[in-house]
Amino acid sequence: MDRRSIINRVEIASCNLPLDEPIYLGTVCITSRDYVCLRVVTESGLEGFAIGYKSGSQLFEGLRALAPRLIGKNALMRQEFNVEGESLRVQARASYVRSSSLIDIALWDVTAKAAEQPLFVMLGGFRREVRSIPIVGFSYNHRPLEGIKEEIQKHLDEGESLIKVMIKGADAVGNTKYLQALSSTFGDAVSFAVDCHWSWRSISEALDTCMRIDDCGLAFLEDPFLPQQWRLHGELRSKLKTQIAVGEDVLDPYAYADLVPNVDILRIDATASGGIFAAMNSLALASAHGRRALPHVFPYLHIHIACAHPAIMGVEYIPQHTGTDPVRSLLREFPKIKRGNFQITDMPGAGCDLHWDAVERSASETCVFE
Repeated sequence: MDRRSIINRVEIASCNLPLDEPIYLGTVCITSRDYVCLRVVTESGLEGFAIGYKSGSQLFEGLRALAPRLIGKNALMRQEFNVEGESLRVQARASYVRSSSLIDIALWDVTAKAAEQPLFVMLGGFRREVRSIPIVGFSYNHRPLEGIKEEIQKHLDEGESLIKVMIKGADAVGNTKYLQALSSTFGDAVSFAVDCHWSWRSISEALDTCMRIDDCGLAFLEDPFLPQQWRLHGELRSKLKTQIAVGEDVLDPYAYADLVPNVDILRIDATASGGIFAAMNSLALASAHGRRALPHVFPYLHIHIACAHPAIMGVEYIPQHTGTDPVRSLLREFPKIKRGNFQITDMPGAGCDLHWDAVERSASETCVFE
């Protein structure tokens, strides 16, 4: 066994970064972004990093339970750890999957650095740039419409023409007026994707809004229902011209198998649904069903998956000017955008290059295992 890839140190940090101003996602008020960061170090000094949203989960606690099992393991034997851990935690699957996702990403980061290759090359390599999709209009029902239009125009001027905005579906009339105003202002220059934030629990509730906006030329509607409500997604899809996008919170391939035939665009998130290996498996499933795919934020990681797989239509991100995702303060690098496309580099690794000193300064809780 090559001792250089043996893990001898694992560090975990929980970082709570306050926002300059509260943001509203529908009825939910967010005053901070909570991240959990992972650092895996081998005997040769190679470092593997990963970061994910805490999102109300026990992510830190889950990693703290799994981390001691990494000590002494070969970082290149990713699947050995994944299969062993999955079998031990069947009853706590939801918590396990989010934790194991970050571990898998960190081990892929070590593997790519050991091979002195960027992750997208390790995964097969398909292209060197991919469409960038900004998410704007946060707190839309607490802001003047003109300010949101100015925000959208800024991105249009920079070559980005697929832009995501959000609604909370309780106000069918208000949301319809909002989306029709955006659509009429920008016409064919912008394709709007709409994040519905799991607004509805019944077809009739969803149709109250969706039928009103079905002629707005939207790129897609995201998350009208909970991801496990795949039957409702399929039924709604059959009644609309607008495409349906779902999947970033799916836990395993069994759930993807139910979901994929009932949506048009598969959402994926390597940080929450099992890591790199699981993301590539879900993309294979999407391709087999003739579906496109779209990753959930974390562009520094997801551009590598996008540049390795043709099913991915673009990579979304939260612009820094929105003040709603301060993750850049924890990163050494953030991918460059040119002419509306993310540019990939040949830097070895998986793209998540955490500045660990900044992580430690921001951490409210840390754990170290050696």
